[in-house]
Formats: sequence, structure tokens, C-alpha cells
Amino acid sequence: MDIAKLIKSRRSIGAVSEKDVPDEVIQELLDIAVWAPNHRKTEPWKFRVFKGDARVKLGEEMARITKKKVAGLSEEEAQKKIEKVRKGPLRAPVLVILAASPTGKNPEIEEVVAAGCVLQNLLLAATEKGLATICRTGDIAHDPELKQYLKLEEHDKVIGIVYIGYPKQEYNIKAQRVPAEEKTIWFK
Repeated sequence: MDIAKLIKSRRSIGAVSEKDVPDEVIQELLDIAVWAPNHRKTEPWKFRVFKGDARVKLGEEMARITKKKVAGLSEEEAQKKIEKVRKGPLRAPVLVILAASPTGKNPEIEEVVAAGCVLQNLLLAATEKGLATICRTGDIAHDPELKQYLKLEEHDKVIGIVYIGYPKQEYNIKAQRVPAEEKTIWFK
């Protein structure tokens, strides 16, 4: 597919089937994703891939962490939040958690943006392969205990939790963007 068409056709799609996405396909997506620009070739990113029962364990860990944070809520509200994070990782057959890992060799913003470019590459490569993706975070993604569970460093920053699967149906989601000219000032 032509790159402009691919970029303009990518959409966030959360409704996916439980059909397994082969490990080789995920590895190929990651291998493509890392071809992102990064100053001084620091490659400031890390991936954590969850499939099968690992998704259940991730949900249990997220529920355990959330349980500590909902003490002030009613029992019903607390339980609702806990169950939501527990079930979250089961929304797709594969989750790829992407973290920026600033090296200190560049301004942190440059390292985070480089990881954002990796994220875009991952999303585009998945779209090109006919996969559906949606990227989410939420407060739980930035929790120090979850970072520890993910074997991330304290200074690492979760950029996104990418849910990957085969779409349940054909989607034709229309989208619009403000024309670039409305956000551009030219200096000549």
C-alpha cells in the first residue's frame, strides 16, 4: 500500500477476535517498528509482549495495584474499577507495552518522541498486515509498581499499551484532520 494511503487509513480499532496472532507476525512488527529516527542512535525504547495466560496475570497485577488506590470509593465503584483493569488485557490476543527509556545522552523529550515514532511505525505496520490496533494507557500504565512488574527502570515511561488482533469485521471509519496549512507558519 502507498505510504500516504496507509497513514490516512490507519484507525484505532478495539473490537478484535480472539484469533491468535502468530509470534512471527508480532516479531516482524517489532522489527519494523524499531526503524524510527532517534538522535545519536540511542534506540531509547523497550517492548513487553503479553499473550495467552500472561494477559490474565497482567490483569491480576493491575487489579491488585488498583485495589490499593480505590479505598475512598464505594464498594460498588471500587469493584467496578478493579474489574475493568483486570479484564483490560483480555480485550485482544496480544498486548505490546512500549516504554521510552531515556538514556541521558539526549534531552528526554527527544527520547520520548523517538519512542512515539516507534509506536507509529508499529501501528502502521500492523495496519498494513490487516491487523486492528488500539493504543491506550490510563493511570495504571504509569504506576511504579506496574513498571516494576514489567521489569522497567524507574525512569522508563510507558508510552502505550497496544492491543493487537484481527478485526471482528470490516471497518470503514471516516476521519478528518485540520488541514496542515491552518497550523503552519512559513518563514522564507
